[in-house]
Amino acid sequence: MNKRGLTLIELLVVLVISTILIAGIYRTFIHQQHTYTVQEQVVDMQQNVRMAINQMVREIRMAGLGGRDATKWGASGMHGVYKNIVTPSDDGQSITIVGAFQEMTFLTANAEAGVTIKINVNDASGFNTGGLQYLCMNGTETVRIKNIVGNEIELFDPPTENHFANEPVFRVMAITYSIGDFEGKRSLMRNDNIDPAQPLAENIELLQFTYTLADGTVFVGTVPGNRRDEIRMVQVNITAMTDRNDPELGGGGDGFRRRTLTSNIQLRNLSSI
Repeated sequence: MNKRGLTLIELLVVLVISTILIAGIYRTFIHQQHTYTVQEQVVDMQQNVRMAINQMVREIRMAGLGGRDATKWGASGMHGVYKNIVTPSDDGQSITIVGAFQEMTFLTANAEAGVTIKINVNDASGFNTGGLQYLCMNGTETVRIKNIVGNEIELFDPPTENHFANEPVFRVMAITYSIGDFEGKRSLMRNDNIDPAQPLAENIELLQFTYTLADGTVFVGTVPGNRRDEIRMVQVNITAMTDRNDPELGGGGDGFRRRTLTSNIQLRNLSSI
């Protein structure tokens, strides 16, 4: 019976082959792990920016809901600042829109045009006379709040049209979208001009607006103050980037993957002006 074992050379050959196989398996594992990490970052980036731009598109499209009579906001504008339904910033980096964005309660009694100065609602807790100074009845008429006692809301002026019990009552807000820093990251920020601004998406590199007026004139970034009431369409361009760079990404760039989304938003509540 042959009891001969492995020679030293055979053992070394086995070790070399095993090392090569292990190194190959390890390299494949690292590559797959890297690919998975990169894909995960790209998916997170795309999901975050899509969710953010969907909300932005939805609210910009609703601009002007609740009435377009800016005199109802007071002489100095919504919250004493905004005098137009759509207000691009002078630096072109942000946009503010005004509208009845949130249904809060409903009327419990009729409100007669030109007469009723106090309206009764089911729940007035969502309004106050500080930051929340405006409400909209039935999505058609915005009025300014003067005082609130219980569920009775006193207005500065009576409504100009009749409203009836069970009609919905909305909160009217000025919502600002801009780029800002949040926890050290460049982020898309949403500010309802009532509570502190909140981030909608992180790692946003670019936010750009293009405005089309009723006569077809196009402005990039901002619009002259005397023409802001003519805005009928807003194009939003937003560029997001991955949270971390990829040293293996070629092309001579900085290693960050980017995605740019573009949306054209028709201002449906202003299109009939």
